[in-house]
Amino acid sequence: MITVEADPTFSKKKTLIISLFCMLLLVLNTSAHAGKESFEMMLELPLKELMQLEVTTPSSTPQKLEDAPGTTLVITKKQIEERGYVNLLDLLQDLPGVDVNQKSIEEFFNQVALRGNVGNNKIIIMQDGMRISSPTGEPIPVSYNFPLFHAKQVEVAFGPVSAVYGADAFTGVINIITENAKEIDGLKMSVTAGSDDYYHNYFNYGKSITPDIDLKFGGHWQSSQDPDLSNTYKREFQNVDVLDTSNNLFRAAADREAFVAGTNSHSAYLDLELYKKLKFGFTRSFLSHPTTVGVKPEKTIFDKDADWNTLMQTYRAELKSSFADNLSGQTKLSYSTYYTLPSTKFTNNFANFNAFKFARGRRWQLNHQLDYKINENHQLTTGFVIQSFNSIPKTTDLPSEYDTDKESGEQGLFHIGTDNTLPIQFFEQDFQNYGLFVQTQSKWNDWFSSFAGFRFDYDSRFDSTINPRVGVIFKHNNQTNLKFMYSEAFLAPATNLAFGHFGTFKGTTDGQGRYQSDFFKLPNPNLGPEKTRTFDVNLTHKFNSNLIFRSDFYYSTVEDQIAVVSGASNSEFISGGIITSTNINDNIGRLEIFGADATIEQAFSWKNSRLNYWLSYSWVDGTLEKLGGETSKLPITAKNKIKAGLTYTYKDDYFVTPRLIWVDETNHFVEDRREKVSSYALLNLHLGVRNIFENSKDWQAFSAYLTITNLANVKYFNAGGGSNSFGSSPQDPRRFFLGIRKSFN
Repeated sequence: MITVEADPTFSKKKTLIISLFCMLLLVLNTSAHAGKESFEMMLELPLKELMQLEVTTPSSTPQKLEDAPGTTLVITKKQIEERGYVNLLDLLQDLPGVDVNQKSIEEFFNQVALRGNVGNNKIIIMQDGMRISSPTGEPIPVSYNFPLFHAKQVEVAFGPVSAVYGADAFTGVINIITENAKEIDGLKMSVTAGSDDYYHNYFNYGKSITPDIDLKFGGHWQSSQDPDLSNTYKREFQNVDVLDTSNNLFRAAADREAFVAGTNSHSAYLDLELYKKLKFGFTRSFLSHPTTVGVKPEKTIFDKDADWNTLMQTYRAELKSSFADNLSGQTKLSYSTYYTLPSTKFTNNFANFNAFKFARGRRWQLNHQLDYKINENHQLTTGFVIQSFNSIPKTTDLPSEYDTDKESGEQGLFHIGTDNTLPIQFFEQDFQNYGLFVQTQSKWNDWFSSFAGFRFDYDSRFDSTINPRVGVIFKHNNQTNLKFMYSEAFLAPATNLAFGHFGTFKGTTDGQGRYQSDFFKLPNPNLGPEKTRTFDVNLTHKFNSNLIFRSDFYYSTVEDQIAVVSGASNSEFISGGIITSTNINDNIGRLEIFGADATIEQAFSWKNSRLNYWLSYSWVDGTLEKLGGETSKLPITAKNKIKAGLTYTYKDDYFVTPRLIWVDETNHFVEDRREKVSSYALLNLHLGVRNIFENSKDWQAFSAYLTITNLANVKYFNAGGGSNSFGSSPQDPRRFFLGIRKSFN
């Protein structure tokens, strides 16, 4: 077993879990029977209001959180600010039921699993109801490229939501709801600097130009050299020889280069709303992260230009219509693009230490939604979606950058190591999808309501599918909510999973004149979709206006789970070449997942002070049963997780938030690695002061804040993602970030 500093034994972990839950039960018991007088002294606090928040993500229509189908969590603007969440990944790390493994894999940097089902491509990320993640379903990095500086709240709907959003809404939907122009009402700016040459800046502007015209726009830019992990993890980053795939020396240890692993990102958005009916918008996000991340030093060269560069853009127009008091509609037209930019470069041994990548996805989408309010207690929503896609899947290793001014068939590129004789094939794809959805929501009386719906999709690659979602909600005394839901989802494999490939030739030929290669990842055009079914039970109980308990229980199955498997030996897939060993993506079997989350939140207030705390425990388990009967555990998932924190605020101007994350042993991504990634506890701290110069007319709304990540400076690891990677990928040591924020009205 791989160990880290202060690795707890099983008994210590069990004791920690039992102790925390004893504490939780004690708090519940004490609070439930506390004298009424103690709460009469409290001010009105946000927990009661939290359940009354309006959300749109679960059903794509506005409704109270307590009435929304399934399990949805809402993180407010104030929580984002007081907890120090800069981007979406920061927020996800604190949520129950979420596994985040950072610096984990070369292509998409970090890996996210919701409720034991790993895959950045299985989550739809939206902004104000419009998708801003990859339009063609590629796994993408989730990091600085999804900032939260403009967020009013973030809604996270867990479980399959394909009945509303179609393919890709497999494990959940995340919707970043931005502030409107009136709420911004001016200009907000922030500047942050930190350890390892970290810089992060943003601006956000919004105004009602006239009573009928609202404008808002903003953006961020970030750069960082990131910590030199070779200074902290000397055993993992020893000066060693670099070897090619045949274990031949490429660079001697004495000639090794310095460690580099910088990141940079930027984003921009713009929204123009006319007469509260017509809206035009634009979003753009870019992230550059190192392709050497998590790779063993004997397998790669550390190069400042070895980056994976992801760019996504969406242009949209929306029209709201009102046909009657009880009948309204919304029409959306959007055009989205995704690029793995031509400058993307690999310097590992699979790429012969110098190779480029390219991928492109485009989508046109038209959707129309009609909302019919039958009466006060019954509502019907229906609509259709038309989508047209074009995709150039992730290319093989290219000897030079892809020329975006030429069509894919005009590139004139040849496989590395073939002396410009074996041409590279590009698997450009065109396909369409047509969807129709219907859903109903009914309140039968004060204590019972129901919802039901389905979505029919026809994908030109995989024929048709129907994904239902049904459920009921029970309420008791306006204190207890109990939800039962069954839902299904269909995940069409992204073209890069079916056709993405990589590898190089050695420059030598065999007796038949065929160029030789030790290894290639090959396309699998027969790769099929995944299908999931989930049963979900959600219980929320409000002991009083300041104490809330939530729990979720779920059981999911995934048929035709996609994973990497060994392919043919001595393959002649590339004409004129012979490849000794290969692997492919394939549908390998059935995944079964069962788990539970429990969360308690409580707020106290006295005089000028306020204290909020939260504590959650997550448990998930399951098996992957392969077609041959072999079984394995859930990849990239920890069975037990505890996440906790508290925010203390004084006079609503001074605040401090420590946050604790404890993660149990985590299963590896590569199944033949029997050892696990060791458990760890991570403490982060965020503190700040608002309105520093409250008596100054010119410097009101000036704030400052300090963030310290990994406060205890522990060595810890996250699960790695490939055969060239660390099984346990080293993580950042302690880092400091200091920032200021100013509003101009």
